[in-house]
Amino acid sequence: MKPLLLVLFLGLVLPALSQPASVARVDTGTINGARYRIDFPASWGQSNNPKRLLIYAHGYETIGHKGGFLSGDMLTPFLKKGFAVAQSAYRRQGWAVAEGVDDSEALRQYCVKKYGQPDSTFITGHSMGGMITLATIEKYPQHYQGALPFCPISGHIYQSLQNHLFTMLVTFDALYPNTLDLTKLAAGTAKPVAPDVLQKALQTDSLTGQQFARRFAVKYKDVPSVLWFFQEIYHDISQQAGGNPFDNTNALYGGFPDDALVNRKATRLTAQPKARSFLGPYTIFSGKISDPVLLVHTTYDELIPPEIGTAYDAIVRQAGNDQLFVMKFTDGQGHCRFTPEQTEAVFDQLRHWAKAGQKPVAGEVK
Repeated sequence: MKPLLLVLFLGLVLPALSQPASVARVDTGTINGARYRIDFPASWGQSNNPKRLLIYAHGYETIGHKGGFLSGDMLTPFLKKGFAVAQSAYRRQGWAVAEGVDDSEALRQYCVKKYGQPDSTFITGHSMGGMITLATIEKYPQHYQGALPFCPISGHIYQSLQNHLFTMLVTFDALYPNTLDLTKLAAGTAKPVAPDVLQKALQTDSLTGQQFARRFAVKYKDVPSVLWFFQEIYHDISQQAGGNPFDNTNALYGGFPDDALVNRKATRLTAQPKARSFLGPYTIFSGKISDPVLLVHTTYDELIPPEIGTAYDAIVRQAGNDQLFVMKFTDGQGHCRFTPEQTEAVFDQLRHWAKAGQKPVAGEVK
């Protein structure tokens, strides 16, 4: 259960054991401590062929995971359109939105310096990489023609983590006492409880477990793996931040069969100011965009529910930039479950929008 969810949250970062036949050459190295990889199609840079560049931002990578770069069929939708695909591994694993923005920009600058100014540049990414995509298009609009974020947290990231990830852990702990150690998790000193242990806890009261799953729009079978991964993130952020960044002293939890019971038993934790500020850089979106942004989400996402993934719509409307934003969906059943064909379809729509000014119609990816 853990490996599958890990691959999904990494935003499809898979070991680069093979490469599409369309890759003619590869440039690898390190920039400011961050490994990078650039895949070039055969046509790139040849006479009469435009130089097209795609910056890809990967998702969350657990500490110690031996990850790779986007490879195989997931590269094909971009390479076949003549785009070189540049990826940074970031200088650190784990929660790395700020590092992802900065290291991706350093990689873009390297590409321009070594290979010349591209005729067009786009940015895309999955999950945390989708957040990096949004942050980048807001910070560096002058360098891009458009952005294609897949399955990101697209609202206020701190609030989303507090209201979904943290709330899910706290309320599970209230309903199934002595399973998690929230106090140590908050301090970054506890190892996450494994999915099989969480599954056994759920089996002691499966009816409550099913109600808990519905409360968070998660399939019952996915609850153990989601809780395991949320612990990983909480543990990582708390370690990086030097303490607990979340606070529920005033929280009132609802949506459970017995809300009073949940609130009585919920562990109350106070955020440390320094830790809370850790999540600040690049985590509050402004909606101030000047390039087309096409966001794609699945109808079911066990990690980032659609209402969290599509919150950017309200932000850009408030900023008066809704003419530059479109949201599309697929019926994918899981986090970032998109096919290469769906990826190619939305990438084509974004490119056409950027070139011809014809905004795509919101709705399902056909």
